[in-house]
Amino acid sequence: MQRLAKIGQRLLPWLLTALILMTVGGLPALAQGASTPPRIITVTGHGHHTAPTTLAEITLGISDKGDSAKATYTQLAKRTSAIAKTLKARKVDNIKTSNVHLDFKYGRDGKPQKDEYEAYRNIEFQVPADEIGVLDNAIALNIDRIQNIRYLATEKDLLAARDQALEKAITDAQAQAKVALDQLGFSLEDVVDIQVNDAITQAPGVDAVPKGDGYASGSWSTASSLAVEDGAQAVDVQVTLKVQY
Repeated sequence: MQRLAKIGQRLLPWLLTALILMTVGGLPALAQGASTPPRIITVTGHGHHTAPTTLAEITLGISDKGDSAKATYTQLAKRTSAIAKTLKARKVDNIKTSNVHLDFKYGRDGKPQKDEYEAYRNIEFQVPADEIGVLDNAIALNIDRIQNIRYLATEKDLLAARDQALEKAITDAQAQAKVALDQLGFSLEDVVDIQVNDAITQAPGVDAVPKGDGYASGSWSTASSLAVEDGAQAVDVQVTLKVQY
């Protein structure tokens, strides 16, 4: 036992030295393992571009009155068919009807009053903007109302405008990030996240125009009292970048 104790006393300094060296040697590795969180700045850029409106979306309103629900609706259906036939003869496609309803009034006895039935229906279609004169043919069939005229860009032109707006938004966001980092003495390293939000605004249009207004000249295509510019359809894009520096 005494011999073992002596051996332990001799080895103790060596063991302590080895332990100290192991501890000190491991400190750099621990320091390297503790990574610094990345520094992030968030910037938002905006882009705007327009697409030419080459289509006219038109909504016409027709109505009819009668002394019975069936007779009133039948007459309205005949008028609708005549207008659709005329439009198709002018090569108008994608004709559809909407907002169909039938109204009538009740007397004091709770029964519908005679000659108080009225049916309504809208007819919607699209034509090239420079062929809006097709309304002359529809108006000749005694439509009751031009409910709405809205000018639109084609899907192809809208997609092209969106690409341009997106490019502008990204350039704007990157420029903002560079200005901010330059002022702080840092430099841009990487884009770690990107979010894109876009919205398409409506082009100018005409709402709820009775058939007599703006039609005094006898031809919609030459009427001057209702000058509507087709204008352009705008596309706005917002891009948010998270930039590491």
